[in-house]
Amino acid sequence: MPNQEILEEALLKAVDITSEQAKDQVTKMIADLFKSAVLRKYKAAYDEEIKQSAVHRKNIDKAVEFCYSDICFSIRRLPQISDDEKERLIHEGKQVKDIVKQTVERILVDKGYEILS
Repeated sequence: MPNQEILEEALLKAVDITSEQAKDQVTKMIADLFKSAVLRKYKAAYDEEIKQSAVHRKNIDKAVEFCYSDICFSIRRLPQISDDEKERLIHEGKQVKDIVKQTVERILVDKGYEILS
């Protein structure tokens, strides 16, 4: 794994830890925004690859992570929901991320897309 990828993974892990340890929604929102910004390039790569009928598995995984971070940010902004309910919704989403990744991959294969390693 190239140094840039190692650094990126360490940075994303640090952001996750910061978010988990944060007590307030604002800090968690900033962490979600930062994570989305780092992962946005994978979503863009996924969008480009989908046009070519072949998608790298890493771009699928990271695009789903991007979407999850973006959803977390949106949930945290909801004014009429308690912080506990926000955390519950986010936790439920986190538990199904791997299923979402597998489902996206399966749908792509079913539609004739090639999944690249």
